Amino acid sequence: MFKSKIFNRALLIGSFIVTLFIIAKLSGVLQYAFVPTAGNEPTIKKKSFIVMTNILPYAKFKMIAYNQNNLDYPQGVYVQRLIGTENDEILIKDGKLYVNNTLIDKFNVKHSYKIDRGYANDLLFKGTEENEVFQIDDNYFITQLSDKELNDNFFHERFINPITDQDIRKIYHKDWNADNFGPIKVPSGKLFFLGDNRNASLDSRYLGFIDEKDAVGRVIYPRN
Repeated sequence: MFKSKIFNRALLIGSFIVTLFIIAKLSGVLQYAFVPTAGNEPTIKKKSFIVMTNILPYAKFKMIAYNQNNLDYPQGVYVQRLIGTENDEILIKDGKLYVNNTLIDKFNVKHSYKIDRGYANDLLFKGTEENEVFQIDDNYFITQLSDKELNDNFFHERFINPITDQDIRKIYHKDWNADNFGPIKVPSGKLFFLGDNRNASLDSRYLGFIDEKDAVGRVIYPRN
């Protein structure tokens, strides 16, 4: 039996927290940051650098940096995709994202997949870290894959967790999880963020809404 709580916690430990090292800073016009985790893969690779600026508008569906102040989780500068602004309605249904009743599927994001042992071995051989492949029984594993990474030579199917996530319930008081969330409307003065690694990101599903004033920069490299 798959232990969803252990799985969710393990994913959150590896979620997308940016450790910010300023190399060049001209009043926030240009900032460089090192990304140690995988919460925005495949768009932003683990252990890579990003470039941010505060002179571009914080456009919806772009990667935005913000100060994370929820005391239940590590504080600091987080970078994720801005999904919702004031009055937007957010819905995730069976892993598919809808904003204002429109399916948002233009991004190359990762989702949880159930794979067989052969596929798991192939991923590990090609460099996937062992802690990114979770064994659920004698023959099957869970990992995070984008559409472009799928290999039809092996068994794979989307894994949709049916169990309520208690960490999400603590924030929103609803029986939701990462794959089935909402609908919910973004309040005035707030923002809603998601990581592109949808089942391995510590984002607004767990942190709650983010104050607009806490947005600090927009990612200009890599393209997003």
